[in-house]
Amino acid sequence: MLNLFRSNSLSAVIAFLAVAILARLSGFIVAFPLYLQSPTPVAQYLLDWMHHYAPMGWQSALIAAFLLVLQGFFINFISNSQQVLFKESVLPGLFFVLINSIYLPQQLLSPQLIANTFIILMVYRLCFLYESDNPLFPVLDAGILLGLGLLFDPDLILYLPFILLSIIYMSKFNLRYLMVAILAICVPIYFLAAFLFINGSLSDLLDTFYYTIDKTYFKPLGITWIKGLVWYVILPILVFSALQIQANFFRNKVKTRRLQLMILIMVPFGFFSLLAGDYGFELALPYLAIPLSILLANYYVRTSWKWLKEGSFILILMAIIYYQYFMPN
Repeated sequence: MLNLFRSNSLSAVIAFLAVAILARLSGFIVAFPLYLQSPTPVAQYLLDWMHHYAPMGWQSALIAAFLLVLQGFFINFISNSQQVLFKESVLPGLFFVLINSIYLPQQLLSPQLIANTFIILMVYRLCFLYESDNPLFPVLDAGILLGLGLLFDPDLILYLPFILLSIIYMSKFNLRYLMVAILAICVPIYFLAAFLFINGSLSDLLDTFYYTIDKTYFKPLGITWIKGLVWYVILPILVFSALQIQANFFRNKVKTRRLQLMILIMVPFGFFSLLAGDYGFELALPYLAIPLSILLANYYVRTSWKWLKEGSFILILMAIIYYQYFMPN
């Protein structure tokens, strides 16, 4: 089965789309609560608009599936065009979609899923730090993209140190880069504040700031042992994949090494985002799925230990089916 996805051919893309559609079908079949809330005015306006004009669960699931597949394609594009892995394939996008389709609440269009679009674009721009003649431009773009993400999920402020670490490792430390990143983050917030001020709703944005400052960021994960069973399959694979990257680290080109380290650095930030949200760890998984999809692809793109990999992949698919259709809510 995995050989269907170990290339970047048209047949592999079709197989990827087929699995993505099957992984998102439960959003059209299983009934579940639709309405979400967000502390940010932009996300809340979007959720209210969806609740009013697209009140059916399948409408939210359709938009979420379309956006997720686009994100998966872009994850593939980043991995293949930047040569993060030694071989081009559709596996990074496939595992990105699967990680974001494990649990039933992930079928919803959530502010976190929308915000993750900007995080993916931010990672893409940071990939150009190594070769850029003027790193200020990728840093500026990364800051603006993080600022746009903050309009949907204020917890993404946790990713500001990630930008700084990426700058240090991909280019060189310069205080100007940090200042540019901070100022760039403020640009989308400034325009939103101006718009809300004109409309007399600036207090909504101030409430978001108070929420961000006062909240507890590191709270219990809140995962039950049943929901955690699939991770007993995934976590050993991730550890082994990281060890594989370390073993082959110096065989790669300098840029590939730095990109792989940036992906590894992103893992703890994705994990911290699970602890930061007040909306459940399921909706925060898109952030963690970015680095995990690359790590899983690095493991499964290799053809060694064929039956072990086929078996573990089937177990992951079976867990997704159970969580979506058979696990009591």
